Amino acid sequence: MGKDEFFNDLAESIKDGIQRNYRNLVFIQSKDSYLKMKSVLKLYLSIKDNVSIVYGFHPWIKEAKDRMRELREELEDYRFEDVDYSNAEWYMGNTYDVVIMDMTDNFQPNNVGRMVELCRGGGLIIIYTDNLKENKLFKNSIMRDGKVLSFYEDRFLRKLSEHEGIFIINGDVFQSRTFTGQVESPPERKVESKNAPSEIHELCKTVDQDKALEGLYFIMSSGKRSISITAPRGRGKSAVVGLFLASLSSEDRKKPLKVYVTSPSIAGASQIFEFMVKGLENLGVEYSVKKNSNVISSVNTESMKVSYIPPDAAYSEEGDILVVDEAAALGIAYIDMISRTWTKTIMVTTVHGYEGSSKAFSKYLRKLADNRKIKLKNISMDYPLRYAKGDPVEKWLYDALLLDAEPELPEGDLSILSYEEIPKEELFTDDSKLRQAYGIMVTAHYRNNPDDLMIMADGVHHIIRVLSSSSYYVSVAQLSEEGGMDDDKVELAINGGIFDGDLIPDRVIKHVRIKEFGKLHGWRVVRIATAQEIQDKGLGSEMLRMIIEEAEDNGLDWVGSSFMGDPKVLRFWIKNGFIPVHVSPKRNEKLGDFPVVVVKPISEKAKKIVSIAATVLKEKLLNTLHDVYFNMNPEIARLLINGTGAHKEIDINPIYLDKVLAFVKGTSPYESSADGIHMLVLKYFWDSKRKWSIMPDEEEFLIAKVIQGKPWGNVSAVLSSSRSQVTEGIYTSVAEMLNRYYGLTIDSPLGVMISQHGDLNERMHLD
Repeated sequence: MGKDEFFNDLAESIKDGIQRNYRNLVFIQSKDSYLKMKSVLKLYLSIKDNVSIVYGFHPWIKEAKDRMRELREELEDYRFEDVDYSNAEWYMGNTYDVVIMDMTDNFQPNNVGRMVELCRGGGLIIIYTDNLKENKLFKNSIMRDGKVLSFYEDRFLRKLSEHEGIFIINGDVFQSRTFTGQVESPPERKVESKNAPSEIHELCKTVDQDKALEGLYFIMSSGKRSISITAPRGRGKSAVVGLFLASLSSEDRKKPLKVYVTSPSIAGASQIFEFMVKGLENLGVEYSVKKNSNVISSVNTESMKVSYIPPDAAYSEEGDILVVDEAAALGIAYIDMISRTWTKTIMVTTVHGYEGSSKAFSKYLRKLADNRKIKLKNISMDYPLRYAKGDPVEKWLYDALLLDAEPELPEGDLSILSYEEIPKEELFTDDSKLRQAYGIMVTAHYRNNPDDLMIMADGVHHIIRVLSSSSYYVSVAQLSEEGGMDDDKVELAINGGIFDGDLIPDRVIKHVRIKEFGKLHGWRVVRIATAQEIQDKGLGSEMLRMIIEEAEDNGLDWVGSSFMGDPKVLRFWIKNGFIPVHVSPKRNEKLGDFPVVVVKPISEKAKKIVSIAATVLKEKLLNTLHDVYFNMNPEIARLLINGTGAHKEIDINPIYLDKVLAFVKGTSPYESSADGIHMLVLKYFWDSKRKWSIMPDEEEFLIAKVIQGKPWGNVSAVLSSSRSQVTEGIYTSVAEMLNRYYGLTIDSPLGVMISQHGDLNERMHLD
């Protein structure tokens, strides 16, 4: 195709897009891509008036900044905003006519996903780069020993050619595919029953938003309730929550309603606050706001106080409603904890989004609601706000980034399975296989993003294994080759340096201080997943067994994994013989969990190091759960402590034992005997040779109260138990431990005598 024909096609397609409210995209790969980008932009500006432009780039790279500044000067008569890719989420509520992505210095799928969604119907997206595969920041971070693959970029380029509404300039070669499909007009808006004021419904743009607004009033009825709002990006789900909060502000109350909003970042919650303010202004309700980093962090009216709090702060705050934006990104362990302490929660999450798939999350939420006797309402939203339904660029985006990967339901005899490696060339050139394999990962795990797929595709040290039944994959694992570090890298790790790759050796070296582990070779299981419909049948464990066998055959020293602390996931690894060796001292700010590292040692040297690491971890937890890990879920703490298998003999002097006995006999309150109880509990958890155990819930009571030092009310809330259940559980478990270890019972006499117990000074190590 000639250049003139290309630009004629593009011009006609832009005009058609403006008329039918869909978007077009131009991809430019050329040494003079910047100049070609300006030619494309000039064409659009000649067709449409009053154009708004957003420009994505990396501001710390001088050449990128120079290009942006030059373009800004040339477009001084237009609304022009520049966006640092790392801050793109701060702009997710904005809409522009033209979105320009400078990918000269970096190509990163997450950036593409976020920036494309800023473009409105009738708009144009321009991606320009010199070469998609060479000298890119994110790609270089995937490199191992100077090697990196390009399977992801090859597929990305292929998808550009396959879809309509996409125009490609590759050097001097021009290719256009105008959109010939149909788009859907929005259905007529009719609101049957109005709980919300008409002034609020005026701000809704779709029928879905109207219905969601009315549906949110479900939360205001009595009892423990939760609402789950799921939708693809750009459907206005966060906005409608903000409008709902504004509508509640119009109601008179004796006592102001207290609402907290949390999300992985304050930027992620910005839409809720912005639309609450819009709603209040439409209602004529007086309000005041506070801002953090130029983003609204709280809105107060006479009848309501709405504030943003970080995810971990939601554990201890008290209020009437908790709104969790991008709930799937925060994970099921987090949702489990807040569902214990909050009576009313609104969960907002993205279907096929960049923060994770909501399918696994929604399934979990239904199960949680049943177990906790929570009344749950699901609200889904489908019609896009910014552009017409059927938009060709959205279709391309979902295909290119595999945002809508859904595996087929496995069929046939699951007792006959094949364990095999999938060559990446085969996987990334066969969409049916890729969608099946990656779809299992996405739908089984709630935390995935487009960057993950590129790492899997392009990392030479990332390998893929599957369990298959006939023509279907049933389980998939992504493995990363780690270890074999040179001396310089080991020294960098021990001295606190940061580098890409070798995650497990790095954590062991930094926190256990044993440098030899860096020399060992192992596999880190990045992801392991089984198709949702056939989970809990032992297929994941079978997959793991085969991975370990292969690792042994290959002479590896260990197999391990790193993941966000979640009870179900942690139980899976411990059940399969993996030992916890590290827990991050810092909770992941965005995801709300403590990252955990587990290892299954194979070689003798690995077994020795892992044994030491497990002992160090157990000591660290028991010594710092009251401080560093105060907000750790007691169930996670219990699994980690018991999972280490580390043993140590603990002696308790007679005075402290007598204090415990006095507590058991009821002559001393808990607070007066707490020091003795603490020592007895430490003895119990350090004793990995005992053939008996107290109940798991009793262990969690002891961890929360005795080891973490939580107030009684907090223990009850966190563990969803009444005060009487907690006190009874602690009493029963302490009495059992005292009897089993020392033969002391409620009938044993109180008091310590020197003649009975020997030299107390010596036994207490006193001078």
